[in-house]
Amino acid sequence: MGNVLQIRVMAQTYNEAEVEKNWPHLVRTAWEEPQVKGRPHGVIELVEDLKDRLELGMIPEEKAAAMADSIRRAYDLKLRLEKALGDWKASEANTVSYDLEEELSVAEKIAAKRKYR
Repeated sequence: MGNVLQIRVMAQTYNEAEVEKNWPHLVRTAWEEPQVKGRPHGVIELVEDLKDRLELGMIPEEKAAAMADSIRRAYDLKLRLEKALGDWKASEANTVSYDLEEELSVAEKIAAKRKYR
């Protein structure tokens, strides 16, 4: 790594439309329509915003109670992913990324059972 040029290992959602395609109920839970332009709406942002809305009481009580554990597990996985990337452990980060997507799918199934936001 140079003095001016920094090398970073990062995770980024390459196609944000895939987020809505894979987890439409979570997207509706996390983000108002229309979504704010100029701000990423990827996997990491979805997890962060779900956790924020949960902690701020912005998810209806019954839905929040059903989804809380899954949202917290997803957030913990996001933190593990970021730590692995920060430690330049790309292989570990890759494994965690699959676990994170799987946990979001679990949360999606829970969210789909609740008809309201």
